[in-house]
Amino acid sequence: MTIFFAIASTILGSIIGAGFSTGQEVFYFFSQYKSTSFWYISVASFLIFLILLYFSNTVFENGILNKVLRLYIMLFSFVTLIVMFSAFGQLGFEFLGVNRYLFTILCFVLSIVIYSHGFASVINVNKVVVSLLISTIFIIFLKDTFSKEVLLQFDVLTDSLKKLHSTPLSPILYATYNSLLAFPVIYKLKNRFKNRELKVGIIIASILIFILLNLINIIILSNPSSQTSQMPLLKATDNHVLQAILILCTFLEILTTILANYVGLCYSIKSSEIQNIIMITALLLGFNGFEQLLRSLYSLMGYLGIGVIMMMLLSTFLKKRQLK
Repeated sequence: MTIFFAIASTILGSIIGAGFSTGQEVFYFFSQYKSTSFWYISVASFLIFLILLYFSNTVFENGILNKVLRLYIMLFSFVTLIVMFSAFGQLGFEFLGVNRYLFTILCFVLSIVIYSHGFASVINVNKVVVSLLISTIFIIFLKDTFSKEVLLQFDVLTDSLKKLHSTPLSPILYATYNSLLAFPVIYKLKNRFKNRELKVGIIIASILIFILLNLINIIILSNPSSQTSQMPLLKATDNHVLQAILILCTFLEILTTILANYVGLCYSIKSSEIQNIIMITALLLGFNGFEQLLRSLYSLMGYLGIGVIMMMLLSTFLKKRQLK
């Protein structure tokens, strides 16, 4: 069971970054759709499960598709690094009152130091951080949200079911972006664990994503005043201890997501010089505002991700057809 949770938490750690753990990503892709958001979360979680399972069963050989995939992972990692660096600085400024630029640089330095200890350190850190984050969100849900009248209104779910036909692209964009974010990590995990262990870990990770998304979504919907913040989840509780733990988890999750994207850069680019240039460029662009970066860049990469996954599926289909 320890192995399965280690795999699941490592996958979660690559997906749960600044946007997820602060609630901004959840609000943008789901909560803004109010009652229908519960349906969208179900769609996104199921798609993430299917895509991750597909990654675990597929080997991408050298060819045009592999080059396109590596190019996308490079762009993907670059964009995510920009957002994560920006989020770390914004978090330090908003909750600790520290200069945003200094905290962004601190994030860069810390991530380089941790990454120098290898992929095993990422796995170990994620086991602790993901456990702490899950526990804290669940406590906030029970303490500040569960008893609120909004949760007793079952017409929310009824209204959601009535709108199934009008599903926008938000859950698809969210699923493709975050699944491809985890691709380099899945690639590394395949070399460390058995296929059965990896699949069970993916199942656990998908279930936890579904649960966490719903809890965060309910917390945000139940606290309208927090929705104006760049980090709505962190503003959703008045308990200073829980807020401090959430802030700590967010700092650590940002670092683990950055580490996952360093893995992505190493997968897509072999030259260490080019890797360093991309990291430094991402750092400089990360001095921009967190909310603006997340909303514009994440959606863009989601659209590109749909194209890449369609190419993967087409390649797999053609390969199987040739074998017949």
